[in-house]
Amino acid sequence: MADIVVRDAQLTDAADIGRVHVAAWQEAYVGIMPDDFLASLDPLERATGWAEAIERDPNPAEGRRLVVELDGQVEGIALVWRARGEAQYGLGELIMINLTPKAWGTGAGTALLSACVDALFRDLGFDEAILWVAEDNARARRFYEREGWTADGTSKSEPFGDVEITELRYHRSNST
Repeated sequence: MADIVVRDAQLTDAADIGRVHVAAWQEAYVGIMPDDFLASLDPLERATGWAEAIERDPNPAEGRRLVVELDGQVEGIALVWRARGEAQYGLGELIMINLTPKAWGTGAGTALLSACVDALFRDLGFDEAILWVAEDNARARRFYEREGWTADGTSKSEPFGDVEITELRYHRSNST
């Protein structure tokens, strides 16, 4: 059985976070996002962005940056915050959760998502939370639905490269 640890992200995790972020997208979004867009993703660029954010605000009161370790190696990342956009006022948001393909099916994703839900409801005090997921990302949608999230009928389109990706909003309340 794998050793799974979820913890707050640290500045020293930036390179691993960049690696995980790119590896997760390059596998999960094949056939959903343009190949040239996925190929252009740069782990170092992502790591630099994460390092800057962590240095600027290492312990944000309004959100949490989490990593999941699988056998001592960072294999997943997540970000929870107050929901973005005026229409979402008062909601928490799972802004991102990404795992390397190595971590899929190990329980690391479930552990990380559980920590995100705890952070949103217990630590940050939200009663309701949302997340956005690519409509064509069937694997992620099944995962969220299994873990108590429900599509609420709201959608939006986001540009990625030359393609518009339709995203669906999922919802969860503290009582779920």
